[in-house]
Amino acid sequence: RIYHIAQAFREGKTVEEVYQITQITPWFLEQIEEIVLLESHLAEVEMTPELLLKAKRFGFSDAALGRFTKHNAETILELRNQHKIHPGYGRIDTCAGEFFSETPYFYSSYWFDAQIRSLNQQKDKVVVLGSGPNRIGQGIEFDYSCVRGVKRFQKENLKVVMINSNPETVSTDYDTSDELYFEPLTAESVLEILYRVNPLGVVSQLGGQTPINIAAKLVAQGFSLMGSSLESIDLAEDRAKFIKVCNQLDFKIPESGMASNYDEAETIARRVGYPMICRPSYVLGGRRMEVVESDEELNSYFDRHAEAIGLDRPCLMDEFLEGALEVDVDLVRGVDWTLVGGIVEHIEAAGIHSGDSMGVLPPQRLKLETCMKIEKLSQQLAEKLKTIGYLNLQLAIKNDQVYMLEANPRSSRSVPFVSKATLIPIVDLGVFAMLGYDKKKVNPEKYKWRSASHVSVKGVVFPFKKFPEADSLLGPEMKSTGESMGRGADYAEALLKASISSHIFLPTEGEIFLSLRDKDKEEMLPLLESLIKSGYSISATSGTAKFLYDNGIDCIPVKKVHEGRPNCVDRIRSGRVALVINTTSGRRSVEASFNIRRSCIDFSIPCLTESHAVQALHLALLKLKTHSFGVTALEKMIL
Repeated sequence: RIYHIAQAFREGKTVEEVYQITQITPWFLEQIEEIVLLESHLAEVEMTPELLLKAKRFGFSDAALGRFTKHNAETILELRNQHKIHPGYGRIDTCAGEFFSETPYFYSSYWFDAQIRSLNQQKDKVVVLGSGPNRIGQGIEFDYSCVRGVKRFQKENLKVVMINSNPETVSTDYDTSDELYFEPLTAESVLEILYRVNPLGVVSQLGGQTPINIAAKLVAQGFSLMGSSLESIDLAEDRAKFIKVCNQLDFKIPESGMASNYDEAETIARRVGYPMICRPSYVLGGRRMEVVESDEELNSYFDRHAEAIGLDRPCLMDEFLEGALEVDVDLVRGVDWTLVGGIVEHIEAAGIHSGDSMGVLPPQRLKLETCMKIEKLSQQLAEKLKTIGYLNLQLAIKNDQVYMLEANPRSSRSVPFVSKATLIPIVDLGVFAMLGYDKKKVNPEKYKWRSASHVSVKGVVFPFKKFPEADSLLGPEMKSTGESMGRGADYAEALLKASISSHIFLPTEGEIFLSLRDKDKEEMLPLLESLIKSGYSISATSGTAKFLYDNGIDCIPVKKVHEGRPNCVDRIRSGRVALVINTTSGRRSVEASFNIRRSCIDFSIPCLTESHAVQALHLALLKLKTHSFGVTALEKMIL
């Protein structure tokens, strides 16, 4: 709402008018109005050193000043350097004045004296860039990599400077790093700290995609990246270059194209064919990614996301490998060694964002020879990209063919799960790689991810209950806010534990309501027969009920929402349904079945929306009815 208030002032509303609408105390409104007035002033006058300092004290970034003064961020930076306008850094008093505070928490301000450019110019410091604020689509899992990375650098006798803007993380605890800066993870803010600290190198691989996105600007100002070079990162991040690398290695990749407008997209669609997966360039957490199944849906996609697509930000359009099995691979490459930390098999079929998909390690459906092929391909790609440090790969397997989907030249959100499931300290090994340790010193042969005697399943935690309009249907855009882990003697036990820890409480009896898309009905028959034998009753929408009747399965037919009342939503809300299985596709079907899924969220009824997940959780449900499961300890990873 703060941006709406600013816009109201831009459009001429007074403080009194905004107060009457919002009931926000006028003092706060006056501060926002003052910023807006300075915006318009900046656009009308020549930039002077005094005005530049005033604008920086008001909180304007270089990019914002460039926008308002018809310059660019680089010109504003040159002006600041010319007039020596830089922030100073204050130390946060963590003891509230009771005791002398020695904790090195710093924050910047243009009201401070900026003459002292560095606390300490010693060259045994490294700067670690954190993952920034927690938000949907940006998991806390990256903080695990940051913290373990900091601790390993410290054990290697290096001082660590942490830059992060999120006080709710372990990486920003007072005893994690040697110096801590609470600053936005933008090139402008990070560069000011780097000028002050003058580090040995900058680590951008531990904090997810945000630090990777600003790495080029840091290198342009003369700072060195630890680990993979900018050229190596670009080979993985630039879609056109990555496709070229895959072709050189003779890897299979889905058909694809890049479109800057709808006309180009139409041409690509005719070549690639539907379904396709569409996503704008430079997205975090799969934002705006969608599976498109027709010309109508493609047109709708470009209408809704027009502001995110253009010549400089083309839409990536890939062939969607329907029904494929997706896997995540996390590996580390050093100067003369490469280690695959593990292969995580996604439980849901391809099309669900890796952050939202349940996963299992070791894989349960992949053949041994396919796993070995994946390892070989992954190592070849790491060599070709000349990665140093971490590399996360996402692949799809269809008809025993392995397709390379994408490479992330950094630690990934699956690293904590893989490390705990295999007891391989992936983050520490990545630090060794960045420090240039060779094979003889690291001894990577002693780590074997396949040697675990247990099965681990990654559960996923969603925030749907917090948002009244949220839909629990999963897709390419990430919706989860956390992960859990189940560990058991077998797949079913690990699944059950992961489900419980993700707040999916499977019922041991009661009615299961079904609303299935046509292509799922046939393959669900054996599973439904098993559920009925286990004592469950079945209800279903008319189309699904007719199919079940025709195949000898007794069930209760229930009306859809548009067919009158009482309907399926009434039945769910009445408390008679213990579990819902709702698989659907196509925009119209998704919208029509929204109320089914929303009712399940509101009444805490488990709702499964993907057929592969249904088959997996069926195993967990059968395991639950046996009451035969125990506790397995998580051993400590020791280096």
